[in-house]
Amino acid sequence: MEMMNIITEINRYTSISRERELTNTEKNERNTYRKLYLKKFRENFRNHLNNIKVVYVDENGNEINAN
Repeated sequence: MEMMNIITEINRYTSISRERELTNTEKNERNTYRKLYLKKFRENFRNHLNNIKVVYVDENGNEINAN
């Protein structure tokens, strides 16, 4: 499921909860979407960190090859 769809569902349940109390089923679904959101967020963040490349440069901005 896409992040935007997950966020939309979380927001929908939040909106409903402002109007009335959520049923137990709705609360469980909301919690499921929240957990899914956190899982996806962590995966995306970890992938982002794994793709970072550290480049060492000298005072002139030239790349230094680390051996």
